[in-house]
Amino acid sequence: MTRTYLLFETAAGYGLYQIDQWDQIGSDLSLDELVSNSERFSGTVKFKAFQPFRTAKEALENMRSITEGEPTLLLTNFLSQNLPQSDHVLAIVDVSLAKSLSHKGFKVIYDSNVLELVRGCRLYETKRLTKLASGGTSFDMNNFQVGLGHSYSRSKLKFDPSKQDKPIINSVSLLDTLTKNLNSFAMRVREWYGWHFPELCKLVPDNKTFCEAVKLIKRKEEFDFDNLEPLNELLGEELALTVKKASRHSIGHELADLDLKNILNFADNVIKLDEMRTKLSGYLNDKVSMVAPNLNCVVGTLLSGRLISHAGSLVNLAKSPASTIQILGAEKALFRALKSRTNTPKYGLLFQSTFIGKASNKLKGKAARYLANKCALAARLDYFCDVNTDVYGKKMSEQLTKRMDYLLGGPQHDKNINVMKQAHEEYKQLSNLAKLNEKVKRTPEDQTEEKPKKKRKTPAKKNKEQNETEPVNNVENEQKTVDKDSESGEKLNHVSESEKVPTVDGEPAKKPKKAPKKKKEQPEDSEKSSKLVDGVSAPESNPKKSSKKKKEQQESQSAA
Repeated sequence: MTRTYLLFETAAGYGLYQIDQWDQIGSDLSLDELVSNSERFSGTVKFKAFQPFRTAKEALENMRSITEGEPTLLLTNFLSQNLPQSDHVLAIVDVSLAKSLSHKGFKVIYDSNVLELVRGCRLYETKRLTKLASGGTSFDMNNFQVGLGHSYSRSKLKFDPSKQDKPIINSVSLLDTLTKNLNSFAMRVREWYGWHFPELCKLVPDNKTFCEAVKLIKRKEEFDFDNLEPLNELLGEELALTVKKASRHSIGHELADLDLKNILNFADNVIKLDEMRTKLSGYLNDKVSMVAPNLNCVVGTLLSGRLISHAGSLVNLAKSPASTIQILGAEKALFRALKSRTNTPKYGLLFQSTFIGKASNKLKGKAARYLANKCALAARLDYFCDVNTDVYGKKMSEQLTKRMDYLLGGPQHDKNINVMKQAHEEYKQLSNLAKLNEKVKRTPEDQTEEKPKKKRKTPAKKNKEQNETEPVNNVENEQKTVDKDSESGEKLNHVSESEKVPTVDGEPAKKPKKAPKKKKEQPEDSEKSSKLVDGVSAPESNPKKSSKKKKEQQESQSAA
């Protein structure tokens, strides 16, 4: 009979439960009653084993792998240790995780009944698992779940930390909406104020300057046209004089106070929107030059931002081929042409580039292909290079101008490989400078704190060091033995000379005849030492034997 087990994943670890009467649960329609009744649920779903997470890092890694549908080594070891070898089935909630476990040899099931049983485990078994995970200490499961959720979301948001292309996408969309709103609001101001001074709308085409002129003039009857200094600063002398002449023969009617107040408020809003757009365009320029400097040099700030936003990210733009970049933004026309079997479009967003605008109608296709090729190279360089520089982008922009001159009948330009070699040499120099700057930025305190780690010696290195040190140690030991032998000989001579002559019946005994010969023993000791140095060993003298002979001689003299 096959046994059914349930895997319950929590923030604290993995829980394994044995389910009794799985066939009845699958055929029974009152599964909600089983989950709602705690006693009946505990009798049906029995606790089997629990594997806690040791650290928060381990919990995050397991959570990330489970969401991706890949079982970790901890999970597979836990299941293989606690599940029987045969006649068992494992119930799992996630379909992708169940498929990956089935590839590893586990018998797996997943259906709607498993979801209900997991819901019951969340209701009744969370307290038990928290106690097992804490080991008797105070452990707040809710706080741990919140912290794990924050760390998981933080890791998902940091999927592309080095390339900050998400703000570029948002700023491009915001810039488009700002320009649309600004144009519509400026048209309303022109139409509203045109009933009073219609000639000013034709003379001043810029929206911001028109709104500033409206705030300055207000009513044309009350404005002092004799003092044209503020109007000259805003419009210039020639345009200020034409406005003065037009005000004398204007066909507009008078404005009420309430209408003028609303027009001025609306003009203030238009000026603020224009200032906001200029700030946003400056921010976009800085961001694009930091994230994609080479692409910025090739097609400009706004067009490079549009390409990144349309592709979704800089990664997608770098991975896409030049043919895809060429028709980005013209998807509707492409599918319409494929459906009707007509000619496909030659360009999409790249049509906004000045490089294609300068080309003639016959050369626009060639220009679009060449520009798309350079955009693909620039995007890949921006994403995959270690140091963000615009060296390659500047060379590519020079190539674009020379290519356009060549298409129009100019001289032959340099080959791409030669230009890229020059750019690569400059990039090497910049990368070396960046590495030096990083080393200089490190303070000496940081260098002292970062001590080099001791490398473990391999057995081969240890044997080499022992073989190298053995001859040196042998020579040192030989020198030590020679010194010891010479010192022992000198001590023996000193003892023999300093020995006192024993007395017999109060009279001093005569010295033995062999005593003066001991002075000649020093060269013998030196000869012994030289023999030792040469590697020949000499017999050592015993001071005990010499003392015994002296005693025998003294006894013989006393007996005589």
